[in-house]
Amino acid sequence: MMSTTASTLPAPWRFPLLLALLLAVLVAVLPTDYRGDSVEYTLDTVAIASHGTPDIRLDDIARTRALLGDAYRAPFDELERGMRAGDQDLYAAFTRGKDGDVYPIHFFGYPLLAAAPFKLFEMIGAPPFKAFVAVNLAAVFVLGLALRRFFGSERRAWAGLALFMLCGGVLFWRWSSPECLSAALLLAAMLYFTAGAPLRGAMLAGLASWQNPTILFFFGFAPLLKLCLDWQRGAGLMANLRAQVNRANIVGLAAGVAVFSVPVLFNLYQYGVPNIIARKFSDPTLVGGERLLSFFFDLNQGMAIGLPGLIAAVLLLCARKDLRARSVLSVALLFLLALAVPALAVLNWNSDAAGMMRYVFWSSMPLLFVLLALLRDRAWPLPLVAGVAALQALAMLHAASYHYTTFSPLARQVLAHAPGLYHPEPEIFAERTAHHDNYIRADEVYVYRIDGAPVKALLNVANAGADAALCGAGAMLAPDNAFIDATRGWRYVDAPLRCAAGELVQRSFQFDDLKAGAQVELGQGWSGLEANGPGWNGVWSNGPRSQLVLHVDTLQAQQILVSGAYLQNQGRTRVRVNGVDLGWHQLDREGPLSLPPAAVQGGRLAIELEHESPRSPGASDPRQLAFFLREINVRAKPAAQK
Repeated sequence: MMSTTASTLPAPWRFPLLLALLLAVLVAVLPTDYRGDSVEYTLDTVAIASHGTPDIRLDDIARTRALLGDAYRAPFDELERGMRAGDQDLYAAFTRGKDGDVYPIHFFGYPLLAAAPFKLFEMIGAPPFKAFVAVNLAAVFVLGLALRRFFGSERRAWAGLALFMLCGGVLFWRWSSPECLSAALLLAAMLYFTAGAPLRGAMLAGLASWQNPTILFFFGFAPLLKLCLDWQRGAGLMANLRAQVNRANIVGLAAGVAVFSVPVLFNLYQYGVPNIIARKFSDPTLVGGERLLSFFFDLNQGMAIGLPGLIAAVLLLCARKDLRARSVLSVALLFLLALAVPALAVLNWNSDAAGMMRYVFWSSMPLLFVLLALLRDRAWPLPLVAGVAALQALAMLHAASYHYTTFSPLARQVLAHAPGLYHPEPEIFAERTAHHDNYIRADEVYVYRIDGAPVKALLNVANAGADAALCGAGAMLAPDNAFIDATRGWRYVDAPLRCAAGELVQRSFQFDDLKAGAQVELGQGWSGLEANGPGWNGVWSNGPRSQLVLHVDTLQAQQILVSGAYLQNQGRTRVRVNGVDLGWHQLDREGPLSLPPAAVQGGRLAIELEHESPRSPGASDPRQLAFFLREINVRAKPAAQK
């Protein structure tokens, strides 16, 4: 009796079977890479596998500890401590629902998919958190089926999968975080929707959006992509539109939106907002040109360094006078921009990445779709395909060669040979210079050095000690230095750093002065003093106005610099000194305020701060907070100049 081999299998089954076997082997041999939001997803996978619900319990923490060892001891300790104490505010990645249950801030869709393979692997004695690799590669399997349908060719489907891997898939496929799943399902959704399977495509897009909600824009742009690809010349606009408005497309889009709405409804029920992450961990004021340029062109994590081959190929194919190609590219670029812009608001810009940013990887799928669509009905030019593969292979090797808390090899070369050409988004520079993933602090000065010599410094204009940190006590940065302004009060100083004698003497009133009460008298409108470690020793304003008096003795004050931070990183304050109105200011990102002579009376400065939008930080905290005062620096003429 003859054995059945791949060559004798019915053609429709050969590709999925071979792909499934290949991916199963990869699941078996690839270790899980605990990256991204692993603390949340590991705990929630254990929770769902253990008791069938996504709320985190103390037993879930204990079980996850046993599986991971010391990998996440600190966050687990903090979360467990807060849960046992009944705290409302827990470790940052978790929050309480309306009934007091604890949930991860990310929706539980990804852990829900991982729970079944988790239990299977645990049962057969395999590492149970291989479940994440299995889920990621299951999404790649779905993408493979979509590619075969789109091209009608197994060979091209294999090539499409290889291209997906070379455009970032190989960097994220082992992550215990859903970047690979979101990217693969988003690309598969576009392929299915434009290839005559709108229901399948839209539902996959809805599933992809569970962990990355901005994929919602698929439901507006996918029909436009299909319209461009199906456009019949000579039929007219209305005829082409009528061809797209059919029952299959409408039902598909409606079903996809219904899938998308599941986490929205969960968030509304538990937290009263459509997305708890957007409320707690994003700031719309961060959206701007600097981050947009960073998204596409940063030398550490931008799209240009992650996808050079893809970008070059699309531009070459669209360089011809092909109206359809250019229309597809235009819609895809708008889609990409719609995916990118909301990501600019995240507080943690230098978040875990494998070369290019996580957001860049899945947001780039419309661009990869353009390349696949333009190659569908033509012969594949061998030089183009080989060039794309070579460039992308080099990009993947480059991405795999460094950690996201260090500068990339390319960035290091530019900093070494042309530092004046590179001024990254401040958080990227600060965290990669200091080799940590933490908050960027306005009271710190970040210096990049080569062989001990400073090449570039980053400082905040609200940092009273920046000049002394770079130049020594009593000196200041000379005004003819190469200063480059960034965002939110940050500015770069490029080497060579030049210092000069200070024109003004400085007196700094800090936490110890506030605590002693001799040099500083806190009046109305303040909460209690807080000692929370470097950068967070000080006092919160409480209410619409806060008053204090500084005793400056015989100093002839010329400027004051009020340093601190606003609640949720946004706000303004109206400053009055001895009754003189200095106007509204963003104190966390502005430099010293000049004092007119009328504001300087005797040896005291009576300061009133009027806050624009004081508000409660949470249901359990009734205080009306606005500004956290860390330090006030008074700059005055030396005694000889009085």
